[in-house]
Amino acid sequence: MYKVLLIIATLLCVASTSAQTTIEEYTAQVIEYNIPLQQASLAIEAAEADLRRLNKGQLPAILFNRSTTLNLRHSTTERRVGWGTSLEAQQLIYGGGSVRAAIKSGRCELELRQLEEQMRHRDVVLSAQQAYWQLSHATEYRLSIEEYVGIIAQLREVIEHRYEEGYSPKGDLLQIEARLSDAEYLQSEAEQAYLISLHNYNSLCGNRLDRTITLRESILDNIALPERDTREELCESHPEWQMATLRSEIARWAVRSTNAPFLPEIRLNIFGNMQPSTLDKRSSKISFGGGATIDFRTPIFHFGERRVAVAAAESRQLISEVELEAIEDRILLEEQDAWTNILHTLSRVETSARSLEIARENLEISTYAYNEGRTTIVDVMQAQISWLQSYRNMLTAHYDYAIAIAEYRWIVG
Repeated sequence: MYKVLLIIATLLCVASTSAQTTIEEYTAQVIEYNIPLQQASLAIEAAEADLRRLNKGQLPAILFNRSTTLNLRHSTTERRVGWGTSLEAQQLIYGGGSVRAAIKSGRCELELRQLEEQMRHRDVVLSAQQAYWQLSHATEYRLSIEEYVGIIAQLREVIEHRYEEGYSPKGDLLQIEARLSDAEYLQSEAEQAYLISLHNYNSLCGNRLDRTITLRESILDNIALPERDTREELCESHPEWQMATLRSEIARWAVRSTNAPFLPEIRLNIFGNMQPSTLDKRSSKISFGGGATIDFRTPIFHFGERRVAVAAAESRQLISEVELEAIEDRILLEEQDAWTNILHTLSRVETSARSLEIARENLEISTYAYNEGRTTIVDVMQAQISWLQSYRNMLTAHYDYAIAIAEYRWIVG
């Protein structure tokens, strides 16, 4: 029983120090932890509250008024304190369309906040995928350098043995030892790059920065080529284009809001009051009254202020419409560049895989030939450098391809 508990505790410790995760699981963790996304959600709640407030502007307002007057002159027949109370209901019948324009703008603002959250969500997803693939690249590169150091160290043992037996000159041993020192230097750089990538990975999801991570997916896996969006689908579904459309709509309602104060205004007031029938007599009784009024107000002339104000609002509306066209052109350009990037990085993936196979075979042949005394140490070392460069190119190509797909999905929204 003690041994079973010990094994379970050991497994729990290992699980706590090392976590295995897929890119989807990691992205979900980053989204949940991301603070700007939480702020965007709160902005949506604020926009919803503002829209509810604007809708209340269509409803009547109930006003209660209470006034008190104090008479400083002393008199036995007049009141020292006078008062009056009224209750009034006001309803805006027509205000030049200002209330309706404000409500429409509020709805657009709410949709705009929702799209901003979607944009922020896209940015967070891209950051998570970049961090995931960067850690995968750093992990694979560190393993490749470890293999590189192992190859050189193994060859050094062979050369050292041949030197002791008198079959290899000391120059060969010195050259391979210098190459081993260079490889260990590269190994230190690879370890540093891995730790930095690990810290960045953990910081995005709220983990302890030095927490060990085991990735279930790798840049060396076959990542499916995404389907390309058509021009129509891209513009209509892209959140940035939709945001520009909403800004243009808000600018259009801003023209209505600017014009509203210069149009007639009609209000209905229904009121009731209670006060002494004779304000200056102590013996006066309480009187009740009430009625209804319709207020009509319209500006006639203000030195052309309306014309200038509306012209400025219309100019801002045109700016937003022109901006919409510019955003559409930029989205299409970015999509074209991103798709081209995918195709060319995929081509480099295939080319680098063939180059690595050739470099690996060349290294094996050169090493075998040196052990048989048919070639020099320089040829072996050149084959080692060629293998390492090919391995680097292969990892870089896979990493670029994974990032290109992530960026394409970000661009198409």
